[in-house]
Amino acid sequence: MSDPLVLLGEVRTGLLPASVALPPQEAAELLALLPGQRVLMRERPLALAISPSAAVGVDCQLATVSRSDSRAVGTVASHATLVGGRVAQSSSSVRVVRAADSNRRPWSHYLTQVGTVELIHRLGDDTAAAVDLTEGFLEASSATTLDLGSISERLLTQVRTDARLDRRPRLRTTATRLRWAARVAPRLDGAVRGRTLFAFRLEDESTRSVRIMVPTVRDLAGVQRFCEDVAVHDWLLTTLDAALGDAGRFGPHQDAVELLTPLLEQLVHLWMPGAHTPQRLRELWTRLESDPGFTRQWTAQIGQLRDRLAVATLEALRAAKISTAEW
Repeated sequence: MSDPLVLLGEVRTGLLPASVALPPQEAAELLALLPGQRVLMRERPLALAISPSAAVGVDCQLATVSRSDSRAVGTVASHATLVGGRVAQSSSSVRVVRAADSNRRPWSHYLTQVGTVELIHRLGDDTAAAVDLTEGFLEASSATTLDLGSISERLLTQVRTDARLDRRPRLRTTATRLRWAARVAPRLDGAVRGRTLFAFRLEDESTRSVRIMVPTVRDLAGVQRFCEDVAVHDWLLTTLDAALGDAGRFGPHQDAVELLTPLLEQLVHLWMPGAHTPQRLRELWTRLESDPGFTRQWTAQIGQLRDRLAVATLEALRAAKISTAEW
């Protein structure tokens, strides 16, 4: 198989609707989406479960900024993950490669290459095509082009609506989406050879985009796991920020305590940047810590969370004493 022009992916992240974190055995049962295939499990330093990948057949156009004909046929690879027994993710991705010719093959051919789509029409040279497909996917996708978001959303819904979950979470949260594209750096660009380039951007309240250029094809293998790791931590930041904003609008302090306490009990310990990122890409976390400063923001938010809980608790105790005295 030829080297990929680009890797495209999307990760959806949300809270698992359960009152307690799922233990390893229950997590494995929840993510056993394909009979006979093993769920990958990891316990240290933070529990992680990864379902087997399912293939979703596609025959569609790929979004491009040049508006060139870009029909592709193949399969999307889609799997679910569970982090810390509490945070659920669905992750879908494709490797885009050039087809050997312009003839469409039988589905049996594409099913032997799960997670790969073949670009039937030529789309410039390799570098130009990779840039075109990257920017098209992140900036110009539409309902008529490859939609990894709907595939990921369907899988996340399947996991979160499983009948085995008690559907009594103590937190109210929203899901986020992270769309990513990765390619190998141009071979003639001496300025980037040997170094991974990375850009993270907030598109709106719930959507993020990531662009990555790696020095070798081998480095592409870890990009999806890295993006899933980033998506979890971005979701944690987003969730805590939203909860602090909601707490600030509450009048009765007891309401703030009831809103914020579950965050401290259930989510704070999940903050472990890079814990599940492949070794070759962990340097990217160093850059994220520098700019925009993920952990600095998290630490500030946790400090604010603890301060608000302390003030709300004191106010509640003071109100209780006054009420007792009056009685």
